[in-house]
Amino acid sequence: MSETFLSYQDILSVPDELCPMIALSDNIRSLFSWGIKVHSRGSYNHAMWLIRGGKFATQDATFRTVPVTDYLKRHRIKLWMNESWTPEQRLALLVSIHEDLARPWYKRLYDPLAILGQAIYCDWIQTPGLDICSDKGKYLKTVDPSYNLNHPDPEDINRWLEESGRYRVYGRYVPD
Repeated sequence: MSETFLSYQDILSVPDELCPMIALSDNIRSLFSWGIKVHSRGSYNHAMWLIRGGKFATQDATFRTVPVTDYLKRHRIKLWMNESWTPEQRLALLVSIHEDLARPWYKRLYDPLAILGQAIYCDWIQTPGLDICSDKGKYLKTVDPSYNLNHPDPEDINRWLEESGRYRVYGRYVPD
């Protein structure tokens, strides 16, 4: 486990050549976030990707990019990386993410049916073609064929990264 804590400036200055990174976050002021963490018995309620240029690719109402600063006032953030990825693998990941970001808005919508499925422990309940935030872990399959999670929650991704032995925590950010 990494004890590297990132300052506000540190998280804004993550070098592009280390991206993309998996970002797990916890909205510390949200009842909805608390419910997800209780349900998943975890510490995080959201999964997204840190991509080049200080942006997150995140599944909000639609899958889109947002400035990292949008998350720095109310979210704890844990960044995961794989130091052995080549520049070509990092590019392949970024291409996969950007292909989905370029889809029409109605194909990037958040899947509310999947939230119901997760809530009642029937993760197979989903709208075909739509995702929730943690479904975006799927991009790992681009460079890591051992990624085998189907319909995970953020804590499932966190646990998988820890147990794989191939990923390390780049750092953690905690707002003041």
